[in-house]
Amino acid sequence: MAFQTLQGWLNELQNNRAQPETSSSDGSESEQTNAESDIDENVIAEVDSDESDVDLDPESDHETENERTEWSETLRDVRLEPFQEPVGPLHNLDENSKPIDFFHLFVPPTFLDEIVVQTNLYAEQCQNNKGKRDTYWKAVTVSDIRKFLYLNIMFGIHHVPDSRLYWSVDPVLRVPAVADVMSRQRFEKINQYFHLNDSTKMPNRGEENYDPLFKLRPLLDTVRTACGSSYKPGRNISIDEAMIGFNGRLHFKQYIRNKPTKWGIKVWCVAEAETGYMLNFRFYTGKINEPMTDGVGHHVVMNCAADYLGKYHCIYFDNYFSSVRLAEDLLKKKTYSCATVRTNRKGWPFPTKNKQKKGTLNMKQRGTMVATQWHDKRPVNVLSTCCNPTTTDVTRRTKEGVVPQTIPTPVHDYNQNMSGVDLADQYRSYYNIGRPGKKWWRYGVWFLIQTAIINAFLLMRRANPNARRRSPGADHLHFRIALLQDLLRETPSSSTTINTRESPSVSARANPNNEQHKLVKIPGRKKTCYVCSKAKRKTNKGRGVETVYGCTYCGIHLCKGRCFTTYHRSLELDEPL
Repeated sequence: MAFQTLQGWLNELQNNRAQPETSSSDGSESEQTNAESDIDENVIAEVDSDESDVDLDPESDHETENERTEWSETLRDVRLEPFQEPVGPLHNLDENSKPIDFFHLFVPPTFLDEIVVQTNLYAEQCQNNKGKRDTYWKAVTVSDIRKFLYLNIMFGIHHVPDSRLYWSVDPVLRVPAVADVMSRQRFEKINQYFHLNDSTKMPNRGEENYDPLFKLRPLLDTVRTACGSSYKPGRNISIDEAMIGFNGRLHFKQYIRNKPTKWGIKVWCVAEAETGYMLNFRFYTGKINEPMTDGVGHHVVMNCAADYLGKYHCIYFDNYFSSVRLAEDLLKKKTYSCATVRTNRKGWPFPTKNKQKKGTLNMKQRGTMVATQWHDKRPVNVLSTCCNPTTTDVTRRTKEGVVPQTIPTPVHDYNQNMSGVDLADQYRSYYNIGRPGKKWWRYGVWFLIQTAIINAFLLMRRANPNARRRSPGADHLHFRIALLQDLLRETPSSSTTINTRESPSVSARANPNNEQHKLVKIPGRKKTCYVCSKAKRKTNKGRGVETVYGCTYCGIHLCKGRCFTTYHRSLELDEPL
């Protein structure tokens, strides 16, 4: 029995104590006696407590102080705290809700009213600065802004080389889904004056309150706030860079060699690893005056993921951001991480240049932090605090077919969960919004609208787990098409007549010889003839030439006789008036 064994050992120890060694000095003898006395009391305490198993091994399973401060080749499983945060949508929409309802979570209808105010204000400011009126401009309404958004989203679904081809009279090139909604001249005028913020209140560059994103700030804050408040992500989230393609002049334009879009505006993004739902994003606008003692990568991760710290999330990012210090600081904030790492980072345990043959695996551990160096086609270095220092069996496609392979678990987890932002980029690349232009901030606006549409689609798909294929709740394209239909459905129908300061409606005019082109007397007050207005003809009193006649099929007023014939001949020849 353990009791008898321990009691015999104690008796022998007491007998040895009665025979002191003569070679020991008084000081060492006293020190030895005190140590033996301590052991004696500890053992007696263990015997008195009736413990049947006594561990006399000085090496326990707990980490020593040395192992916490230095890297060790002794590997142990990493114990993770449970993730207990709620996951899922934070809205009241269900499977019966429409795509427009999910879209309005990110771009509310009240924001469209603000766009109307700012667009009309900017148009007025431009005309006052020029000192003359724009005769083709008419104040926009919410209906116009909805149609304007509809057209820009439709451009991504139905792409043509030149935007004017959407309104072509050639039936092969004309796109009725665009041309029948708004005239080309009306679209171009709205596009010219489209605005989100009052430019007269924008501080100049170099001033204290200067904001490089002033022109898109209202929409940026609205969408970013809605992204974080509409959905709670799962445990795994990823942080990466996204690029908004732009080739014009801009002081914070960036070049990233390894990105498909190499030149443009860089955006730091936080997305759920599994779905690609965008949780947060920040535009990079150049160097800032805030002190960053731990580097840009550390600053970006800590700021972008601030709302998700302290909840035992696992954050995945690449070697641009990673460092041993960042992994330690995230652990202090109850957040795990997994990232590729550059070998010249301070504290990395493996040598900078360590050429070994393919398949070589080196691992070291410091507490829950695991450093992995695996030699595949090139060295792969991963630093993780949420992965066990083990290997995982996977399959890979090679020239010989699908073959099994064993890879480190940190590498496997990184490959599985790092693609959240890339998935969001993939959704954006399918259907671009808008047309190329010179104003950089428009590209930022379309990025925000894209983010709103993609997040809305992901929320609708989650709300419709049993949706059938090729439905808005399951298919990205059909979601966009349904959203476009909803935008038009919420737009009140326009009048049969159109103000002569804008282009005529081109509804169904692809065939200029159509029998519906008829000269008729239009009810109501007479209006300016479209052809006379283009030719700048005036009456003897200096007024525009007005008429009660016109073509209801084209939706314009035309003088009886010459003007009617001239206009429709220009349609046949596809020539401007």
